[in-house]
Amino acid sequence: MARYEDCLRFVDGADYVLHCAALIPPRSDHNEKLAYECDYLASKNLVDAINASPTRERIKFVYIGTVAEYGNRNRKTMWGRVGDPMISSDYDCYSMNKIRAERYLFEHRPANFVSLRQTAIAHKYLFANNMSDGLMFHTSWNGPLEWVSDRDSGRLLTHLVAYDMEGRLKGFWNRIYNIGGGRSCRATGFESVSQGFALMGRSAKDFFSPEWNITRNFHGCYFLDGDELESILHFRRDSLADFWARMGKKHWCLKLAKIVPPALIKSLVFKPLLKDENAPMYWVNNGYEGHVKAFFGGREAFAKIPRRWAEFNLYCEGRDEKGEPFDNEASKDLAWAQKNHMALDHGYDESKPIGSLTIEDMRQAAAFRGGECLSESMKKGDLWTKLKWRCAEGHEFTMSPFTLLFGGYWCPLCEQPKPWATGKLAAHSPFFAQVYFADHDASETVDSYPLGGNGEKD
Repeated sequence: MARYEDCLRFVDGADYVLHCAALIPPRSDHNEKLAYECDYLASKNLVDAINASPTRERIKFVYIGTVAEYGNRNRKTMWGRVGDPMISSDYDCYSMNKIRAERYLFEHRPANFVSLRQTAIAHKYLFANNMSDGLMFHTSWNGPLEWVSDRDSGRLLTHLVAYDMEGRLKGFWNRIYNIGGGRSCRATGFESVSQGFALMGRSAKDFFSPEWNITRNFHGCYFLDGDELESILHFRRDSLADFWARMGKKHWCLKLAKIVPPALIKSLVFKPLLKDENAPMYWVNNGYEGHVKAFFGGREAFAKIPRRWAEFNLYCEGRDEKGEPFDNEASKDLAWAQKNHMALDHGYDESKPIGSLTIEDMRQAAAFRGGECLSESMKKGDLWTKLKWRCAEGHEFTMSPFTLLFGGYWCPLCEQPKPWATGKLAAHSPFFAQVYFADHDASETVDSYPLGGNGEKD
């Protein structure tokens, strides 16, 4: 897919192109070149190949994006939706390239496309992929995760093609949707990990220490608008509990682990992974100061993490970070999110019909992003004709209103993740600040995270 000529042959004669290919963590953490080729270049090649096809008006392109594009979320920003800021987690080559690829799709759009931002997939290789790499420690214990099963994700694509061939998807194309499993698939990081270990009659507390896992800078959220795609494609069948029940039948031998002392499993299986170069404790012990800052907030913040579970505040045990009462189950309900106004501000009047949006709305949205719209006029409701913009750094660029308002994008130079300087962008942009400063302080507005050198991994 990194070879354009191969993509040309691939799309020749196609009615549908379903682009599900991606190099995801942990492999993308270890091979940035391959992540670039698979997650960005391949997507660009497919878009270009479709646009070059003599049958481009007929081809329908399904692009699979990712929840990772929304970046790190915590309790203040635990609910997300289409139009939220695109923020790559620092040092995450996967989300960095997926953001670049999706922006390219919107700005060089085929005649018929859809971007489906896929949440975390509960799939049959979950154990094998995560039990052999430091990635297993990248889940924040209180971080929000809305899962969807592998079977439901496959059913979604099956229904998409079938329904479209039946003429049932009027108004579906040239839009963005979030793929989520819904209420029954929402869980904190601790709950997600512990449900897996429940197959062994254990929980995360039996095998992990609280400080082993990062406290920020991963990704995951609950979806405010996830039910929209379900109402169109009717793909949900599995709850997260259903998935783990299936895994229990597949990995029935895990039940035998009940007779093995947890301390022995912790020592033989999990502690050795702390020495993996992708493990947070490896960064702490080997002078990866950029990583320690990005994933914990610095060494001082890391030192404050309780070493005993009895002293660590977990949402699922009814306590927030400060130990105050928190209703974890209620926070997973859409009604709770709406009551508590969890939707992020997009910087313009979203109550207006799309067809009523004008240049004034663009000016408001640009100002909320710390810049300005330089175009003097636009056709009312025209989301695709590119306008001219200027960011707070003085960079001038063109971009469609669709990419801005619904994509969640801004200046292509400032928003480019490397050199991992989202804080610098957020310092001038209320739009990005509402996510970034939910768990960063004002000092983190410079190029805090090095690219390499001094023992720091690029």
